[in-house]
Amino acid sequence: MPLTRIAALGVMLMLGGCQYVNVQSSQLSAILKTFSSDSKASPEPLWAVEYGGYSAAVQPLAIESSTLFINDNDAISFDGWRITKVSGLSAFNPEWEILDSGSERSFTVQGQVVATHQCNAWLKKNTEFGVRFEQHCVGKKIYQNIILVDDLGHITNIEQVVDTSHMPLRLRLNN
Repeated sequence: MPLTRIAALGVMLMLGGCQYVNVQSSQLSAILKTFSSDSKASPEPLWAVEYGGYSAAVQPLAIESSTLFINDNDAISFDGWRITKVSGLSAFNPEWEILDSGSERSFTVQGQVVATHQCNAWLKKNTEFGVRFEQHCVGKKIYQNIILVDDLGHITNIEQVVDTSHMPLRLRLNN
């Protein structure tokens, strides 16, 4: 039985490389399911969220066309390119929503736009460990959003500004 699980994991990882930039949450969910199917205990969190001095473990869950990174207090929605909603993290009560329209990115709280930034298209840079996607934006300051993808095609790090502080929220895969 363990050999079957290892083979299934290998197939999922090989197939995962075929979906180059797509959020790999379905594969993460499948891996988590493979290793926890015989156990009633929850799997260990694979991701961490960091914002300012706050840090917590989060679980990725595939929800429709996005990935929801959650724990008991926090929820971060990611659509494969951008973080679209943030709640919790001691700073996002009520929830913040991020909406893109062309090059304009709007930050809303309870339906009210609190800031609008201008963002360029994503740029792709090859690195020795995979690919780095950068998006240059301007609000009150110039900043960049970053997505790192490893050489297997899996997203390993997401850094994006999600509010008016210009402080990046970071989601990182724990190895």
